[in-house]
Amino acid sequence: MKTDELNKGFTLLELLVAVAILTIVALTSLSNNSTIISNNSYLHEKTLAHWVAMNKAAELRLAGNWLTGKREGVAVMAEQKWRWIISGRLTPDPDIQLLNIEVRPEAEEGQTPLAVLTMYLGRSAGYKIN
Repeated sequence: MKTDELNKGFTLLELLVAVAILTIVALTSLSNNSTIISNNSYLHEKTLAHWVAMNKAAELRLAGNWLTGKREGVAVMAEQKWRWIISGRLTPDPDIQLLNIEVRPEAEEGQTPLAVLTMYLGRSAGYKIN
């Protein structure tokens, strides 16, 4: 046998380097997948909280009531309880009011709200539709 025929394979060191590189790539991929999964969960919760805030804004517009001070409550969406806080303030225009709606999961009371919606609510003009 010639010595050229014996030296055609990989050395043990080359194999260890290749396995180390593949391991680093695999671990990086797993870490990225974990981040994507946790972000997906966060965005799902944030979307639901925003929907709760939009529902409360629609209720306030339809009711036409003038809100001063704070109002709190709990809403259920997607089989989860959400705590909402609405605070109303007057604006320089006496017929327009500024409302802030904050929504957070009920279990996370005291935490930063997942959704904050700011809206202006005008007084009813008294028009009647026949």
